[in-house]
Order: sequence, then structure tokens, then C-alpha cells
Amino acid sequence: MACLPLPPRTAQARRTARNPRKPILQETHCPVRNRIECVDAVDGLRSLPDDCIPLSATSPPFDSIRSYGDHPWDFEKFMLVALELWRVTMPGGIVCWNVQDQIAKGRQTGTSFRQALYFMGLGFRLHNTLIIEKQVTRGINPVRYGVSPEFVFVFSKGRPRSINLIRDKPNKHAGKLLRYSTRDRAGVISTTKKVLTKPFGARPSIWRYTTGGRATATDRYAFEHPALMPEALARDLILSWSRPLDVVLDPLAGAATTCKSALLADRYYLGFEVHEPYHRLAERRLSDAHDAYRRRLLDESGS
Repeated sequence: MACLPLPPRTAQARRTARNPRKPILQETHCPVRNRIECVDAVDGLRSLPDDCIPLSATSPPFDSIRSYGDHPWDFEKFMLVALELWRVTMPGGIVCWNVQDQIAKGRQTGTSFRQALYFMGLGFRLHNTLIIEKQVTRGINPVRYGVSPEFVFVFSKGRPRSINLIRDKPNKHAGKLLRYSTRDRAGVISTTKKVLTKPFGARPSIWRYTTGGRATATDRYAFEHPALMPEALARDLILSWSRPLDVVLDPLAGAATTCKSALLADRYYLGFEVHEPYHRLAERRLSDAHDAYRRRLLDESGS
């Protein structure tokens, strides 16, 4: 695997991000907001200042499963994008990286794991690994269990500045006092306490979504893009790891699912998409999303 040199400031930045002395309270100071630009991801990222993005959420091409015009995607390109994401992510910021391995030449490519390790080599912490289960009908594979798992690797630059766990898992014993025990390293029970069980708990690390049609995207024309991220997935990532009025970046914006979801969740957005047909699709989708957002604000204000 080829390696790229790290910028001179990276070593010090990695030490600072790993060991913050106090909670990160830094606010968003990205100079560009609510724009989707027709530009290569690397060039777009290089136009941004250091430490300005609180959350990036993106789904890069899954190996060579899809063709996106004449814009190649390989590991060399990935490394350039990852390096720039490290630079522009603010201390405490998050990168959500949605990826799946292709099955080629009789085996899984393992690209997702190579990418995760590269991110960690740059200095990112692997804060969470989510498995995305899409409820779709597929053919039976005669030699493997199911399809290759789809992941969202959640990387943080130091201690995350914002964590809002989605609590939508019903608790079977809601309202009851349950006893919980912990053990020390020797395996001896050290503490026991009773806790009142809440109605809902944080969801597990396997996130399940129904996909296809309006379950994936509410805009029918969005399916001109061949590989849409479900709007529900983008929304849940944004709600989990950002705050209202944060800037949410998608450097590989595609049909602008992340950008649309950010807007409707009361965040700013910024997207880069190099392929002109998809950029036009993204602009149309965001125009409709702004109209819907304005209508919602008027309804909420009672005007």
C-alpha cells in the first residue's frame, strides 16, 4: 500500500487532538456555508482553512461497483481526501465514513478496513463502528452468508465535541429498578447498584433501515443517482454528532443527501461534487429542500 507523507504540522496536531486538556467548546468558523460546488473533492477541501469543520458525513464510491463519469476513485485518491479531512476537521470534530467492500476475484476487497486504518494512522480516533443493515431483497449467495457488511466508521479528532445518542430502543423493563454489577480486572464484583430503567435506551451499533423508493429518498428524481445514501441514515448521523447551526460537510456529495438532511436538521451544509450531472441534480434537490424548509419555518411561526 502506497504511503503519502504527512504535512509538517500533523505530528503536533495529532498529539494535541489526542490529549485535549479540557472539553472542546470551539464553535464553527467555516467561511463557506450552504453551498454545493462543482469541484473535485481534494480541490474543494484544499480551499478550506484548517480546523473549521465540526462534522463531515460522506459515502465514497464502494470500490468499482459504480462508475461516476470519468472521475476515477482509487486508494491514492482516497488518501488525499483523508489527509485533507484531517486538516479541516476541528478539534473534537467528527468524520462519518460510510463504506462497503466489493466482492472481486472471489474475495472481499477489504478496502473499508484499509481506509479505516489509514484514517487512524493520520491521528483520528475510531470512536464508533456502525453496521448498516438495509432491508432489501437480494439474490441468495451460494458461497457466503448474505452480502458484504456496510459500515459507517465514526472518526473523531480527539475527544468528540458533541455526542447526542439516539434513544429509540424500547426497554423491556421500563420503569423497573434493576440491579447492575461491575467487576474489576481480577473478575471480582466491585460495585452493585440499582438503576431505574428508562422507557427508551440508546440504539445498538447495528442500524437497520428500509430502503427503496421513498424510504431511501423523498425526491423521486433523486434516483437519477445510482447509489443514494438513505436520507434517514444521513439524518441520524447528523443528529448524533453535530449541533444546530453547525456546518456539515460532504466532500463527495453525489445527489446531496447529506446536505439536504443537514438543512432540514437546522444545520448549515457544504458539499463538493465533481460530476456535473450529479451536481445539477444536487442543486435541484437542495433548491426544493430550501423551499420545504422555508414552508416549515412559516408553519412553525404561525404566519
